[in-house]
Amino acid sequence: MKQIYTYFFLSVLALNMVSCSEEVQTSPYMGYEYFPDSVGHYIIYRVDSIWTDDAFNRKDTYEFGLKEYVESRFLDNEERPSQRIERYKDFNAEPYNFSSISDVWFATRTAARAEKIEENVRYVKLIFPLQNNEEWNGNAFNTLEDFDLDYRMYNVHQPFTDTLTGITFDSTVTVLQIDRDVVYGDRIYSLEVYAKNIGLVYKNYSNINVQPDTAAQDLTEDYGAAFKFHYLEHGYE
Repeated sequence: MKQIYTYFFLSVLALNMVSCSEEVQTSPYMGYEYFPDSVGHYIIYRVDSIWTDDAFNRKDTYEFGLKEYVESRFLDNEERPSQRIERYKDFNAEPYNFSSISDVWFATRTAARAEKIEENVRYVKLIFPLQNNEEWNGNAFNTLEDFDLDYRMYNVHQPFTDTLTGITFDSTVTVLQIDRDVVYGDRIYSLEVYAKNIGLVYKNYSNINVQPDTAAQDLTEDYGAAFKFHYLEHGYE
């Protein structure tokens, strides 16, 4: 009888070990490395921007340097570990000199999503695990209009090359936040690319109001802005 109990115990133990092993093997890769949150992490970008105002016949182009630096961690109002992100800008030519803070943003990475507060507006930037064609409400925690809601993820774990800088990233994920093209009115486009162990490496955003030009029988860009972020370097300080 003792041998029977021993055999039964060992069989149950073996089954549990197999079950645990299978659970580990089938657990999805979450992709947290695409949204680093360690204190001291920084990224430097070159930003190209265009500002249009047809009423004053102006179309201004600016290039500047931008640095985002994770300065510290804290608990938010839901007691979740969050990050204070200091942002620096330099409108001089490279090499950039980031001497004073231009503004402060915040970020929170949970087990299920990555949130970022930009200009006091909270966005859901990524959801985990990373999966192709996954869609979510990017404005779940703000009051922006409905057309901004459906973010879509694609090219998960695929390489990406910035055609301006020529820099190639081995493993990235692309998020299309909005692509609204209308006959006339606000044409809005926003896309972000995140690289493994780096974070955001490319952003393409435009919000241009387009109106009919009766005299030219065409459309004219009435006013608005467009900008692109191009990754230059990252590291820890």
